Amino acid sequence: MAVGPDTFEGADRPTVFSTQSTHKLLAALSQAAMVHVKSSPRAPVEHHRFNEAFMMHGTTSALYPAIASLDVAAAMMDGAQGEWLVNEAVTEAIRFRQAVVRTGRRIADAGDRLPWFFGVWQPDTVTDPDGGSPVPFADASPALLATDPRCWELDPDADWHGFAGLSRGQCLLDPIKVTLTCPGVTATGETAPWGIPARILTAYLAGRGIVVEKTDTYTTLVLFSMGVTKGKWGTLMDALMDFKALHDADTPLRQVLPHLVERHPRRYGSATLRGLCQEMHEHLTGAELIDALDTAFRQLPEPVVPPRHCYRQLIRGGTERLPLAHAAGRVAAAMVTVTPPGIPVLMPGEALGAPDGPVLRYLGALEAFDRAFPGFHSEAHGVTIDPDNGDYLIECVREDSPLGT
Repeated sequence: MAVGPDTFEGADRPTVFSTQSTHKLLAALSQAAMVHVKSSPRAPVEHHRFNEAFMMHGTTSALYPAIASLDVAAAMMDGAQGEWLVNEAVTEAIRFRQAVVRTGRRIADAGDRLPWFFGVWQPDTVTDPDGGSPVPFADASPALLATDPRCWELDPDADWHGFAGLSRGQCLLDPIKVTLTCPGVTATGETAPWGIPARILTAYLAGRGIVVEKTDTYTTLVLFSMGVTKGKWGTLMDALMDFKALHDADTPLRQVLPHLVERHPRRYGSATLRGLCQEMHEHLTGAELIDALDTAFRQLPEPVVPPRHCYRQLIRGGTERLPLAHAAGRVAAAMVTVTPPGIPVLMPGEALGAPDGPVLRYLGALEAFDRAFPGFHSEAHGVTIDPDNGDYLIECVREDSPLGT
């Protein structure tokens, strides 16, 4: 835990609290994190008072190796070497971003039989501060991209990000969080006749020893942490190029994902990489999974009872696990979170709604996908999968309990 200075410019500014998942970027053990406090004259925070409040929610049996790793991480960031490490991570991420775009541009210009490549979710152009004219992102100065936050702004008038109703200056991209995009869908949700679902790409990269941070339907997040050099991201570029070559050659899947075929020989024994990509793409398009996800987070479930009552029923045996087909109109007793995006789609005490409502439609689409493509299952916390038939089971409050519907 670090507490910032008690005074800084702007006496009317509020005190700011910020949490940092230190283990994701620095040399800290898993779950090691920091709380940063920037106190202000308007609402000052005393160090000892904050520590007392913090310790009220912490364990008295601290893991000292985790604390020591935080000390190492803080020492890494102290002084000029810390600034150098951060700048290196940002610079290498920018170079990788530009390399992906340039590779895609070369493939398109070469007249390839299948002129496609992976993209990056980022602005197409940035503004040259000298002349004020737009410059392609791939051709912009790395120094400009590394120092000017305006290069990473989600402009309200741009269509590359797919978000409507943004205010100017509302959102910025983090340069070191690189989102690779796969063919098949645009940022605005328009689908193409063919595509490459990102889960297949992620499975291939894992076989090459490359672990990504998060995988969505058609995007994969790559995190550039300290120590990621050109040699390391060059390995990722080679893997992306190899994937394209294997896809375009319609290579048998047993050569591309041998472990998957070994686990599910009847399902994938005769499949090819391009054939599987197309089959999965058509399934995702037909199931309208992206639209179901968007609807589930726009049309929120109706809260029926407070979460604490559901927890009370949970620990007292007042709940039951139900398949989706029998969960309509019931009250959820536990949180359901699908990753990505890693945001709860259902909270304890909320109604699951109608059979064709947003929540059950979305979870049903995920359930159907898992059945159709074993080995590519969705990450759904709060969902138990029936080992006999693959049904999604949701913890619901019993109807005969005091909180039942």
